[in-house]
Amino acid sequence: MRRIVMASGFVAKSVWSGGKKSMAVGGILVSVLLLATQLVAPTDQSGPDAAKLVAPNMEARSRHVEKLEVPRMTGTRGVQVELTGWTTVNGAKETTIPAQGFYIATLGNGVALTTIDGEEKVRRAGDMWAVQDGQSMKVKIQGKRQESVVIHIFSVRPGR
Repeated sequence: MRRIVMASGFVAKSVWSGGKKSMAVGGILVSVLLLATQLVAPTDQSGPDAAKLVAPNMEARSRHVEKLEVPRMTGTRGVQVELTGWTTVNGAKETTIPAQGFYIATLGNGVALTTIDGEEKVRRAGDMWAVQDGQSMKVKIQGKRQESVVIHIFSVRPGR
């Protein structure tokens, strides 16, 4: 917990020195880091948060959704943050996650080759990266004995 608080303070300090726009971004980053420390257990398998097919051979299960008010110089702005677990299914070795807005991805297991905006990169369990708004991501399993891949996705979208 102390590391995360220190990290969020560092991010806030470095972003705050950049002006009004950076303050809003800093507020979002600090909120995201604080929310990440409060992860909850997976939701009920039979309810509205049950696994949903979100791309060919890829299903997602929502773990946490929350609406936040981020302070700005002229009031607040609502954002929705969501943590989901995406898993390949049906023995697929390759799939494409469609464009869906900005998100941060973490590879949960094994080794995968990702292609984002034409750039290929090998990812290993625990690696984190960002996918920008409007970009799709191709995921290809690299391990010969690896049957599936899990990607944890943390998204931040304008509040609804």
